Amino acid sequence: MYKSFFLWIFLLVFTGIKAQELNCSVTVNADQISVSNNQVFKTLENSITELINQTKWTKIDFEEHERVKCAFTILLTEQTGTNSYKGTVQVQASRPVFNSVYYSPIINHQDNSFTFRYTEFQPLNFNVNVYESNLISVISYYSYLILGIYADTFSNLGGEAYLKTALSIANQAQQSGSIGWDNKINSVTRFTLIDQLLTQSNESFRKIYYSYHFESLDTFERNQKTAVKKLIADVILLKEIYDDNPNNILIRMMMDAKADEIVNVFRKNRGVDVAPLVSVLKKIAPNNSKKWKQIYSN
Repeated sequence: MYKSFFLWIFLLVFTGIKAQELNCSVTVNADQISVSNNQVFKTLENSITELINQTKWTKIDFEEHERVKCAFTILLTEQTGTNSYKGTVQVQASRPVFNSVYYSPIINHQDNSFTFRYTEFQPLNFNVNVYESNLISVISYYSYLILGIYADTFSNLGGEAYLKTALSIANQAQQSGSIGWDNKINSVTRFTLIDQLLTQSNESFRKIYYSYHFESLDTFERNQKTAVKKLIADVILLKEIYDDNPNNILIRMMMDAKADEIVNVFRKNRGVDVAPLVSVLKKIAPNNSKKWKQIYSN
């Protein structure tokens, strides 16, 4: 009954009538670039904010308070030519946890291959059927990636349509020759990330991600002990995916978003045996070994 009720709440989220889907904070940091007109970067920041928050990405309307919280942090490291720039973009998003004030991070991804051209006051308009520019393609790609992952956390494989749109954007952008869209095995490019999310062999990952959020985190306030045990089971299932492919980029993506959350959850719930969990975490995400040690701390 609980599951049906919360699924109904999710459907309400996706059938509101007042606002666009994303509520995004955008920051453009150009401190490493020396130019005569710094105002262009503030204009760029405002233009990207408008593109994300005012574009209708889907056919579904959200209530204002239901919009997906996200952030784009753009760090410009080089001016490569007239109106041409190079840098990084970090994309973050979160989703509410049922019956709490907590927002769970669902993506925390840094893209180090961000290049684009921008002339101050040029319009940034998205057309799903047309490649306009690398700047618009990168921003729209990540907007759909956020929507797809967000929907996946509420409904099993529920973000399929949004992820496929992100793949379509990636396929179009590949023709531009801009970096970051290429298909490199075992490398995290925009194409490989969305390709891996949609490949059938990784459906088990997306199902685990759904279970982690909807069947575990969202039941936390109702039955904490059961939810914690379910979270452990969900994370341990990742070992099978890792054993099949130790370079699975989706596990890395999940750990980038979830490492701190996992530590905070299990450090405060010592009534369960965390040894099997920590053993798996050390294997699938050794880069976070210092964090996993905190699970045993007081």
